[in-house]
Amino acid sequence: MFALIMIGSFGLAPLALPILETSFTDSLAYFTLGGLEVLIGLIAMGLMRNPSTNALSFLKFVPYLVLFLHFPASLCLLWVSSVRHDGIPGFALDYIFVYWMFLLIFVLITRFMYRVHQRRFEKVHD
Repeated sequence: MFALIMIGSFGLAPLALPILETSFTDSLAYFTLGGLEVLIGLIAMGLMRNPSTNALSFLKFVPYLVLFLHFPASLCLLWVSSVRHDGIPGFALDYIFVYWMFLLIFVLITRFMYRVHQRRFEKVHD
């Protein structure tokens, strides 16, 4: 389950790559792969019953990973897209908004799951 959660968080990276393209059809494969990986991670978090300490520490770390890695990377990709296309394409602005919604949802679900599993862990050890 820990590996599946990691796949889900790292799936946010290929999900950001279509920002560089001008239309959605150019990079449908990246979107499909990233979306599938994020979905696998979310399902793994939902199915996890007794997480290991590694999984718990990773769930605690994911919001910081998104804040300090994925969010700045998406801004960098938006800047590269604007330089490459001589201005920001309308598609990139729409897509980056959707991507930031994916980031927000992933962070909220991981924080919620971390709190749920932390409470279970404390109940067992009390």
